[in-house]
Amino acid sequence: MAEEEEREEAERKKRQEEAARRRQEEEEKKKKGKRKGLGGLSPEKKKLLKKLIMQKAAEDLKNEAKRKAEERENFINSRVEPLATDGLNEAQMQDLVKKLHGKMAELEEEVYDWEFKLRRQEFEINDLTLKVNDTRGKFVKPVLRKISKTEAKLAKLERTKKDDFRTTLKSSGHKHDKIEEEEAPAEEA
Repeated sequence: MAEEEEREEAERKKRQEEAARRRQEEEEKKKKGKRKGLGGLSPEKKKLLKKLIMQKAAEDLKNEAKRKAEERENFINSRVEPLATDGLNEAQMQDLVKKLHGKMAELEEEVYDWEFKLRRQEFEINDLTLKVNDTRGKFVKPVLRKISKTEAKLAKLERTKKDDFRTTLKSSGHKHDKIEEEEAPAEEA
């Protein structure tokens, strides 16, 4: 009986070791199977998640646009007083129009001044960046045009051809040009 108990215990240990080995292999497989990012999600779940994210982003953009519109409206309402034209006679209406025209001219001058300041500051910024680049020794590199070697060789050949002055001249078609050419070889002979 002692032998049977030892055999049973040995078999039990083998089964436990086998089970432990299987668990370890399964854990290793799981570790290898894990991917970065959204790796564990199925394609349908990925599409659903992307759709939800896009909906949330669109909703955020709408809310931001509404908030900016409200801020703008509030700013305009705080700067511009409501216009009351009820019960005004013609003289009072003319005074109101003149007053509004003056206000508009004043605001246009302000806009012009701000635009001028902005242009001047942009010019100063560009000037200062150029000075900084000069002091650092950094310059904007010009874009160089690529030239093939064959083009360079052809250009060199063209230059050598131009050395012969007579071949580059064009005739005007007059007889006296031809006569001079005919007389020149005769004189050389």
